[in-house]
Amino acid sequence: MQSTSISTYALNNAPRLLINQVQAELGDRLQEVATGRHADVGLELGYGAGRVVAARADISLLETIERSNAIAQSRLDLTQTSLTDMEEVASDVLAAAIALPTGPQAAQTIAIEARAALDRLSDRLNASDGNSYLFGGINSDTAPFSRYDAGPEAAIVTAFTTEFGFAPGTAGAATITPAQMTDFLNNEFAALFDDPAWGTTWSSASDTNIVSRISPDERIVTSTNANRVPMRELAEGFSMLAGLGIDALDEGTRQVVVDQARVVLGNGTANTTQLKAQLGFSQNSITRADERMSLAQDLLTVAVADDEGVDPAEAKVRIDLITAQLEMSFALTGQIARLSILNFV
Repeated sequence: MQSTSISTYALNNAPRLLINQVQAELGDRLQEVATGRHADVGLELGYGAGRVVAARADISLLETIERSNAIAQSRLDLTQTSLTDMEEVASDVLAAAIALPTGPQAAQTIAIEARAALDRLSDRLNASDGNSYLFGGINSDTAPFSRYDAGPEAAIVTAFTTEFGFAPGTAGAATITPAQMTDFLNNEFAALFDDPAWGTTWSSASDTNIVSRISPDERIVTSTNANRVPMRELAEGFSMLAGLGIDALDEGTRQVVVDQARVVLGNGTANTTQLKAQLGFSQNSITRADERMSLAQDLLTVAVADDEGVDPAEAKVRIDLITAQLEMSFALTGQIARLSILNFV
């Protein structure tokens, strides 16, 4: 018969090692109760942890797109506000042109109103959301539209002078016939609002608009630019009334300018309304995309919770059992520590 010796050191430290293990497990269970999810998801789920990681990545992507959508929606809201203001200004000038009485004094009054409308058009087309210009297209870091007195006015005066031999508003303007003015408006004057003159005189915007990813599989245009047809038409209509010195023209020639301005401003107002509708479609698309992504996030969140979640009642029972085991280990450690050979001598 052979006896096996057990050292006092091993006897004393065995319960202590158990206590460390139990304390670590207790910490994990307390964490699970506090967070509602497994302390070590990978250990609990094994290969299934990859599914959770993928779901969390999808949730993060949707959240990122939603934040981007909020920025795009804000940009579109501000753009709509500017377009509405331009539409109202054009309607006011158009109404004044339709009701314009004869005589140079009335012509001078509407010319002043049209000049103010050009400044307002410039202000709206140079609107910014604080970070970028709304009507610059992808060239959003540069003010897209020139003020009337910063280049366009000089170009109109040059075209007029080149055509007739004298500047707008001078005495010689009374000799211009309706046919001559019609030809000028349809050719030299109209060319100032077409490319390439438009890009060198009026606008520095890009024709390419901002395209945003509004959902994982959907992209739409979320901006516009100062090169669009409505902006050209509004600028042309206002400039006809403001820049050709219509108060100095013969009554018949003046009526040609006013009639042409009515047509151009009428088209510009209608096309501005159409542009607003197009941007409104983008706004609605973003809203619907956000709704779909919100639903997808809810479903993914539930799936992740099902995989990672713990049963609070079960976790509480395990905490109680571990606490009892820990108390027993402490008690046993204390009893072993008090053991002495002297007690048996």
